[in-house]
Amino acid sequence: MRKKGDANPFKKMPTILTPEELMDKAYRRGEKVASELRTTLIGVPKLLKSRTVEEHKIRTMASVVSDNLLKIISKTPSIDRLKPFYKELVEVMVGIDEFKKSLGAVKWASDLVKKLGNEYAKKARRAKTPKEASGFRREFVGRTASILKQIYPNLAFLAVAREKLKDLPTVKELPTLVIAGYPNVGKSTLLRKLTGAEPEINSYPFTTKGLNVGYIGEDIQVVDTPGVLDRPLYERNDIELQAVLALNYLANMILFVLDPSEYCGYSIEEQLNLLKEVSDLFKVPIIVAINKIDLVDGERLKEIEEKLKDYRVIKISADKDIGLDELKKIIVDELLRTE
Repeated sequence: MRKKGDANPFKKMPTILTPEELMDKAYRRGEKVASELRTTLIGVPKLLKSRTVEEHKIRTMASVVSDNLLKIISKTPSIDRLKPFYKELVEVMVGIDEFKKSLGAVKWASDLVKKLGNEYAKKARRAKTPKEASGFRREFVGRTASILKQIYPNLAFLAVAREKLKDLPTVKELPTLVIAGYPNVGKSTLLRKLTGAEPEINSYPFTTKGLNVGYIGEDIQVVDTPGVLDRPLYERNDIELQAVLALNYLANMILFVLDPSEYCGYSIEEQLNLLKEVSDLFKVPIIVAINKIDLVDGERLKEIEEKLKDYRVIKISADKDIGLDELKKIIVDELLRTE
């Protein structure tokens, strides 16, 4: 079995109810408790019965509202304790300050509703008439509804944040190889050949194409990032640049794939320029894989290799399985040696 790593920490965030949904849930639970109590309090004096029923309705409703709000806090990971990769993605996608502010508002509301529940339950228990007892319950309901209305913007923000964050990719805490290069140079094929399986496709917030993840054995994670590391810096928007920064926390090594045949639609000069940009962005070892060597002659390969003097280069054909065993050995030796 593959080693376990850190799953997406936001997958366990609960569904965020609206104030109306939360009040309805609390009301139904309160009515259920009241109904059960009425069947056990037959023959009890009216005032005592009213006090008991209203007190328990208040306590039940307060508990439902407070506990549901508190569940949001307890099931949401602490931003300050997140791994840098996930922390960077939260900042990019929703904003850390607003996220923390909204969670703080929810905690405030949970504590206040719980406090009011205790206060109004005691008032109901000391009520002088059944009407006064029910009046305290209605007053509690009104104040609780007002509190929830006050934090509605925070709940709405967290609901949207949850939908975005719960689909973040799951990455393992393993030595990681990040694949870069222009589209159609053979990255996906290489990923499949290196990992021995179809890549695992995860939703990724910065591109519609997804984050591709595969594994070499149990010890090495391989990540391909279509849409992020496959075009020049000036074509990327601010969010994508921050995505690159986030990926920088994962990468222990870069595998940059070149297509010397240029059938990918990009010239060698364009590909070399992208290689330089990736080199500047990621301060980790880089291996350059000249792919599709079966489609070009030896002289052309020598010309390209001459331009790659500053890099570690290996010639391969992902389609024809040429050089892949050697490439895999280099990756495994380097990543596990530096682990």
